[in-house]
Amino acid sequence: MTPSPSSPSESERIFEVQLSVLLRSFPFALAGSVISACVVAYVMLAVVPRTQVAAWISATLLVAAFRFGAMLYYARTRSRPGAGERWLRQMVFGNIASGVLWGLPFAYWTFFVPLEYQLFFLVILLGLGTGATYSNYMVLPAVYAFVVPTFAPTFIALAAQPSAVNLALVSSGAAYLVATVAFIHRMNRTHLNALRLGYENLALLQQVRLEKEAAERSDLEKSRFLAAASHDLRQPVHAMSLFLGLLANERLSSHGRYLLDNITKASAAMGHLFDALLNISRLDAGVIHPRIQGFSLDRLLDQIRTEYTPQARQKGLVLKVRPCAAFVRSDPMLLERILRNLVSNAIAHTPYGRVLIGCRRRGGDAVRIEVWDTGPGIPQHEHERIFWEFHQLRNPERDRGKGLGLGLAIVRRTAALLGHPLSLHSAEGRGTVFMLSVDAQQQASASDITGAEGGVTAATQARAPVVATQARAPVVATQAHAHAHAKPATGQLILVIDDDAQNREGLRLLLESWGHRVISAAGPDELVEQIAEVPGKPGLIVSDYRLRDHETGIEAIDRLHEEYNDSAIPALLVSGDTDPARLIEAAARSIPILHKPVEVDALREWVDRLLLAADGNARPREAEPG
Repeated sequence: MTPSPSSPSESERIFEVQLSVLLRSFPFALAGSVISACVVAYVMLAVVPRTQVAAWISATLLVAAFRFGAMLYYARTRSRPGAGERWLRQMVFGNIASGVLWGLPFAYWTFFVPLEYQLFFLVILLGLGTGATYSNYMVLPAVYAFVVPTFAPTFIALAAQPSAVNLALVSSGAAYLVATVAFIHRMNRTHLNALRLGYENLALLQQVRLEKEAAERSDLEKSRFLAAASHDLRQPVHAMSLFLGLLANERLSSHGRYLLDNITKASAAMGHLFDALLNISRLDAGVIHPRIQGFSLDRLLDQIRTEYTPQARQKGLVLKVRPCAAFVRSDPMLLERILRNLVSNAIAHTPYGRVLIGCRRRGGDAVRIEVWDTGPGIPQHEHERIFWEFHQLRNPERDRGKGLGLGLAIVRRTAALLGHPLSLHSAEGRGTVFMLSVDAQQQASASDITGAEGGVTAATQARAPVVATQARAPVVATQAHAHAHAKPATGQLILVIDDDAQNREGLRLLLESWGHRVISAAGPDELVEQIAEVPGKPGLIVSDYRLRDHETGIEAIDRLHEEYNDSAIPALLVSGDTDPARLIEAAARSIPILHKPVEVDALREWVDRLLLAADGNARPREAEPG
């Protein structure tokens, strides 16, 4: 990875570490050298002229003082450019000067002092050399800058005085010094390699992080593009759906009715694809919040058996559901969605045999729900891919009758949302079993059973196509439920806001065909001008989400609520925007949102519900996502 201009390169970082090691060890090495010089000066006064000793110790202490001052200056200015290189040069020259002050005088004195003092010299020099090599090992030039001028003169002087003792001293001293330097080389290489490896790993981690961020940005841009493309595609499809709804009320020939039915089916298939994509977006957006409760699993399984037995029988399959007395803790609606997808998938891919649904106790804390089939099985290498979006086995022709390839992707996301582990076992030619582990309810109370009944009922209602397109499906107030099959009074005023002329006109004509009065406009300002002379309040506000001048449908609804000074006027968003942020925003405001294209029957159901709620002076309240 090429470092940015603001970040240090690998070599610069290693150099900083080398200087840090030198800076930490230098005071101790310098102190040891000064103490050794004082001891040597005291000892040498007995055999060396006082003036020579005084001159030597003075020069040694002066060099030490300058080196200590250079270190202090570097410690204060190390952040300045070039400070490290300058101090390292001072260190090398200081080591050379210190080595010369130790090596030359000792070499000269060996010609005049007794043997025991020569041994003393050699011991002192070996101690200093060892200290210098270990304190400077991170920078080899600094090591050689002290070792060479310190030992070379002394060894040469001793070798120039041929004797067995001197030759033994030179040989042993040189051998010790060579071994020490070789070890220091290995230490230097080991530490520098470790530093390089560490920084290479950091660089790799940084590269991975940058690539991850790039991938996330790419995914975000892709999501934005798909949302924008989806919005633009949904607009004409929604307009077509509205006009088809109007056309269905006209008198047509049998051939015209046949053509209309096929066009309507094609439009509905496109809408179902949009809805499946929206379910994926809702799960990724985090707008679905599970409502965990205890309930009877048998009640849920019995409901699935009732629903799917005719479908299985039509294919010549046997659908068997084993009774299960277990109580579990989950969101009954979301759990039912998972099981319905698994059962539907099993029936669709099983040419003959049976589909079996059952459950097993896994200890005292979990219940494993299993969906078995006798289908062709799933190859091992496909076990992960089948959970990918739009990935289908044995459907190269992309036949929509075999599904869209989104069911198992929704199953995995929903199971992860609920925290229920999902796994599968499959043998080619023998069938497949999907297994979902759910937390067990230890003891069922009356409230659990009541809640389960309500949850399962809500789940059943959630199967309606319109609910499957909502971010947060509202449930009308009690009075509306009491008149679930009643129709709202005709002639009610409905305000429509949509900046797409075809959608606006189609929705106006459709609502008027249902007997309501409609005032439509491209934006809230235009609508406010039109309603200025209209008496009374509207029974419903229907608005697109994306309007002109970057205004949103939520802002338009708020504007109309302020205009009428009544925030209880029901509102409905109809939008082609599937951006997860829109889902979150609508959910936060408890405003129902239908995603284009909306089926005419579904749209009428929601309009009737909201108008009935308004007639009963009850504001729709939020319920489970559908």
